[in-house]
Amino acid sequence: MTEFFGDADAFDQIFGKAIFFCMENLEQHLISSWDAIGCLLMLDLLPKITASLTDERLPLLASFFQRAQMLIWHRFKAIMEAHVASLAAAAPKTAPEIHPHYIARRYAELTASLRRLHPQSLDAQMVAIHRAMRAEIEKLLQERLAQLHASRKSQAAILVNSYELIVATLADRGARGEESAHFEQLLDSAKAVFVEEELAVDYGRLIAYVKQTEPLLMAGAGGAPDLSRVDVGGMEHLLRLFFDTWKQGIEAINRDVIKSFANFHLGQDILKQVLTQLLLYYTRFLDLVKTAYPGGAPFARFILSIPTLMGEIRTFSRNF
Repeated sequence: MTEFFGDADAFDQIFGKAIFFCMENLEQHLISSWDAIGCLLMLDLLPKITASLTDERLPLLASFFQRAQMLIWHRFKAIMEAHVASLAAAAPKTAPEIHPHYIARRYAELTASLRRLHPQSLDAQMVAIHRAMRAEIEKLLQERLAQLHASRKSQAAILVNSYELIVATLADRGARGEESAHFEQLLDSAKAVFVEEELAVDYGRLIAYVKQTEPLLMAGAGGAPDLSRVDVGGMEHLLRLFFDTWKQGIEAINRDVIKSFANFHLGQDILKQVLTQLLLYYTRFLDLVKTAYPGGAPFARFILSIPTLMGEIRTFSRNF
């Protein structure tokens, strides 16, 4: 082409108006477009076209596609800035359901698409865009959506559901990356909070007793335990209460987890974590009883055996 036209001036004199018309139409279309995925597809395609034209010794046309790429990039950047701004401006007034929030789903789908396309030539810019969106969705979920719920358990439940949706969507779309690792950490933290809050409903007093009494009995290690510092009356009361209500308590946990997590695999995982943590707290409580009464507690008949509790836990874990 260069040999035919001689130089760029001759090419521009012949095709300049047509190219100007094309650029003007492209610019007008981009002004009203909010198609981030379409823009990113073009940003992935145009460098390849430009490289192909250069290889074919058609540099005069290559410059046209380079200019088009610049226009599309600026529009794509504006669209993504608007997405980030919309997340920052979102201010829900009423508490949402504790199931995955629709904004989390939209964020996950958009992020997955951006990650799958992700032109290598825009690597640094795309990393900055992903981090900005991630920061804003995290603030929205934690500070403005979850906080609309009164209880910490409900707050943890909506975070678990939303984080799990984001992690699962990115994995299903083959778009794992920095966001996946970040939200997996947030998901684990939210699960831990939910587990503790769920147990606190029926077993809060037992858990508090374990945490308060363990340091007192450990302080007397090496000699006879100093029972004067331990509420043995409270110990007997909590043991009897657990013995009388442990089945109802596990059933209540199972019902609450089913209600809180519609995703079967997530609910099953959460239920196992809650029941396992209950088993650990009860085991620590029995260790306190044994330490306080090395020769056997006078209320030992109210001790529920660990194998019995484990058997019931396995039943509920399988039947979720």
